[in-house]
Amino acid sequence: MTPDDREPFLEVVIGFAELKGKALSAPALELYWNSMQDWSMTDFRAAANHLVRACEFMPTPKDFEDLRRAGRPTAGESWTLALKHCGSAIQCGQVTNNGTCGDEFIDRVVRAIGGYGAIAMCDTGKLHFLERRFAEHFEALQDAGDVRASVPRIAAQGRLNGATSMAKLLERFTPPDGPHA
Repeated sequence: MTPDDREPFLEVVIGFAELKGKALSAPALELYWNSMQDWSMTDFRAAANHLVRACEFMPTPKDFEDLRRAGRPTAGESWTLALKHCGSAIQCGQVTNNGTCGDEFIDRVVRAIGGYGAIAMCDTGKLHFLERRFAEHFEALQDAGDVRASVPRIAAQGRLNGATSMAKLLERFTPPDGPHA
């Protein structure tokens, strides 16, 4: 949203609060505004129109984000695309772990479970085990991606990058007066 969207945005949020019997303080309105900055006003209004009908209580920014996530492909839909790619690759005699189904995220998840070659060569009766692993990796990578996109500086602080970062991590656990034996 842009600064010009602030007034219409606040009108919608305050209208929500009135409909749900709530009163929002200035700090609460500011938090709401700040958390919704990556939305367009058009998308926000569309989501608000849905949530006013669907939510029993005052919707939070999380309710808006849940709507956005609902529009993404599910793990099951993505697994179907991965299997379709494997079938096409087998027919062409090109089963490798370097293939791509055309969706970068699905390709990353497939690499995490061993690659397209592992799927293509799996016994049909055991394919459900790979599907379960795929779904687990799908959810984990999607959650990590969401956090990294939302708060990149905070998310990056938790990563280890070589010996220097490991030394810094160990410093946190070493008492100020040195290690004790």
